[in-house]
Amino acid sequence: MLKLLGSGLIFTASIGLAFHIRRDLEGHLRLLYEIRKMLTDISYAASESMQPVEILLGCFVRMRDERLNEACKEIAEALIERREENGEEVWKKAFELRRKTLGLYSEEAEIVEGAGSAFFGKSVEENRKHLQYSLERLDFIITHAREGQKEKQRVAQTVSVAGGLVLILLLL
Repeated sequence: MLKLLGSGLIFTASIGLAFHIRRDLEGHLRLLYEIRKMLTDISYAASESMQPVEILLGCFVRMRDERLNEACKEIAEALIERREENGEEVWKKAFELRRKTLGLYSEEAEIVEGAGSAFFGKSVEENRKHLQYSLERLDFIITHAREGQKEKQRVAQTVSVAGGLVLILLLL
């Protein structure tokens, strides 16, 4: 009776692990879309209102992901207090510090950190070109993440359930 109960718990845990991995993969893709939305929102707000970036980040731009909101708020505060003169460096440092908490891979983090130059460049045309380049790179990453997501989910589900079944067989 205890072996059956233990086997049931192991099988349930392996299924739970599969769903957890699936949710993490979906959450990562959602984060990439949210970052893309953040970049376009900042650009749109800057072109429409002609306000400085620190005002836009502090007041107008809001994300669903609280981690991105915190990064924007930190950037806005640093720029308003003039702790550093270069806004691009402030942007880069804020997202470098949050790379692990956001769960970004190195290429994704590089794109987000580099996107700051699209808002602190020398001219509007230069900013627009750099934003377009950053968005194209981010779209490429999103496309590959979306394509690979189903395969990763299928493999993770198979491995976790098969691992649970093997463990059950070993314990019986």
